[in-house]
Amino acid sequence: MGDQKMNFIIANNDNELSETAARLVCDCINQKESSTLVFPTGNTPLGMFKALVSHNQAKHVTFRKSRLIELDEYFGIRTDDERNLFAWLDRELLQKVDFQPENIHRFDSFAPDPQVEARRMEKIVIDSGGIDLLVLGLGLNGHVGFNEPGTRVDSPTRLVDLTPESIMSSANYWGAGAEIPRQGFTLGMDLLLKARKTVLLVQGASKAEVLRETLEGSVSDRLPATYLRNLNDFTIIADREAATTVINQKSSDTF
Repeated sequence: MGDQKMNFIIANNDNELSETAARLVCDCINQKESSTLVFPTGNTPLGMFKALVSHNQAKHVTFRKSRLIELDEYFGIRTDDERNLFAWLDRELLQKVDFQPENIHRFDSFAPDPQVEARRMEKIVIDSGGIDLLVLGLGLNGHVGFNEPGTRVDSPTRLVDLTPESIMSSANYWGAGAEIPRQGFTLGMDLLLKARKTVLLVQGASKAEVLRETLEGSVSDRLPATYLRNLNDFTIIADREAATTVINQKSSDTF
């Protein structure tokens, strides 16, 4: 891993994982109120969102000056569909805290020209001065956002074809018989790898093997999450089930 360091935190349970992640978000905003944030969706960050709502309501943190930029989004799904990734984020977090509408930036899932839409979102990130805090989940195939296996380290923000693994994973949310989107927008690795601070949340025994590969495998496009190992400020928060095949280290070890 060269001279790079990463913080590896083992959480004893879901609440500890979520609260630890939420504290890192609060610390970032309290140090810089106008922080640019990127959050994931799915089940893993739900506890973090709940903790952030509590911190916001208790006035431990305010999002009024912070900017939120959507990480990824299905292509061709209605904005009012509850399975829309932004709708998920809006329902679980945005409606409950004090982000200002003008500071929330999302992909247009019905954009007539996907390339123009990708450039628009890319420009928003660049014009904001880059990402201050990036929170990610870890896909079973090693994707981050919708940066699927085969993604170059310098890949731009774009519309991508989802892999069979990602489509299958999405099926858990879409239900039997539903037509699952085959494409999605994602912020590119070129922007994500320039984030000033990155936090990777990993939860459950099903993620144990891909987490081990992320930490111990060779850095390659076969597993885009391995690119994160080259970051200067990178924290992994994993529960004990996800960390079982990795190490026998104590919580908050650095390596």
